[in-house]
Amino acid sequence: MSGNLQPSPVNPSVVTAGSRTPFLVDQDERKVALACLYHVALLVILATWAFGGMADWARTLVSVWASLALPLLIWSVRTSIRIRSSAPRQLHLLWPLIAFNLVVLVSLAFPGFRTGYYGDELLYIRNLVSPWLPSSARPAITLGALWLFNGVYLSAFNLLLSARSRHTLRALLFIIVFNALALAVFGTFQKLTHADGLYFGLQPSPQPRFFASFIYHNHWGAFCVLMIAAGFGLFFHHVHRHTIRELARTPAIFALLTVLAIALTIPMSGSRSCTIIALLLLGGAALHWMGIMRRRHRTFGGRSSSALLGLAVLIGLIAVSYPLAKPAIQERLRDTRHQVEQTRHSDSLNSRLVLYRDTWHMARDRLLFGWGLASFPNVFTIYNTQNRGTADNLPHYYHDAHNDWLQTLAELGIVGAVLLALCAVLPFWRFRHVVGRSFISLYLLCGCAVLLLYAWVEFPFGNVAVGICYWCSFFLALGYGRLESDH
Repeated sequence: MSGNLQPSPVNPSVVTAGSRTPFLVDQDERKVALACLYHVALLVILATWAFGGMADWARTLVSVWASLALPLLIWSVRTSIRIRSSAPRQLHLLWPLIAFNLVVLVSLAFPGFRTGYYGDELLYIRNLVSPWLPSSARPAITLGALWLFNGVYLSAFNLLLSARSRHTLRALLFIIVFNALALAVFGTFQKLTHADGLYFGLQPSPQPRFFASFIYHNHWGAFCVLMIAAGFGLFFHHVHRHTIRELARTPAIFALLTVLAIALTIPMSGSRSCTIIALLLLGGAALHWMGIMRRRHRTFGGRSSSALLGLAVLIGLIAVSYPLAKPAIQERLRDTRHQVEQTRHSDSLNSRLVLYRDTWHMARDRLLFGWGLASFPNVFTIYNTQNRGTADNLPHYYHDAHNDWLQTLAELGIVGAVLLALCAVLPFWRFRHVVGRSFISLYLLCGCAVLLLYAWVEFPFGNVAVGICYWCSFFLALGYGRLESDH
């Protein structure tokens, strides 16, 4: 009888979902979370070092790697069903993405152009498609852009779906920020050696102002804005939890030094707009620091001189960075003065405003569904009123509208643009009550908001790496806020 009273060993292979032990549950979920973390980390590293994902081969490689997000999503859902007998509640946030895909896939059935030949010259002949139907100017290019967007979005969404530990999300954030530091150091050496191309001249750059592995200096600046916000999030996370003396034993100092090193490269790259944005972020963070120190002084007493440290660091950064960035700054100042003089003595509108006007005309003609995802370079030639330079009479081509909001409206119309916006608005609204629980979430979302504002005058989302970092920052902020609230 005594032998029958001994507990039998538990075989994990036959344990039902309702009787799984917490240890086994934790192990399963941890594997999924780590897989999603490694996937996103490698995605960011791959895109940023492969010319920002802008080369054709790099875009394809990034799309292939990002496609692993779908099996990871299925694995996460199956794990949740096996453990909790229900799918994750966050899955309902994907309905705007599903609707967006349906609209884009329908547009493939109504091509806006067909190919023809005049001798040996390839021509694109416009088809008459009703403005009440979704249409795609180049279905093959549209399909490739949709493939990339789905992979990137789901890769970032998996962070929200599978994350179970704040520590793992902070680890991912440190990896992303450290990768940005490595790029900044690489770009600085490349700049100081006066390299005439990417990777110290191994790859010619189509743009004269390039930095690190990024072809366009404003794309590098936009990437740095997101990384500065991420670094400050990590820094103030530790400042909030430790005294000044304890900060030396935390990663906070590394995060701060990384932010300063990344910020230093923006004026070196020649990005005027992002230099101003970075200075505003640094100034805001310095005020935040002084506010924290002032509150601690009132609460606990002691010396208040540490409240001035933020301002001293900002002044020190400017003093150190200006000699290194002086040539690029002087060059951009000369360009600015030249552009102001041209505008003052010209009877025509500024070329950027004309570009915006022409883009609006393009959007207005197919306002409901647009011309198709990634259709702007092909369709805009019809609406471009600046197709010849006023001074050199050379053809002028625009691959981007230099306004992501207008370009999105022109390509996707009101329906597609609203669905794309809902891909961000719906998750944010779902977790709006928890994002204020952590400085990491607040600073990440601040970086995303600044980038959205910047997209009114530039095209940061035209860069694959910037788009990846934006969605990763966005969903990491929501996921971290959710875990902070649960904790």
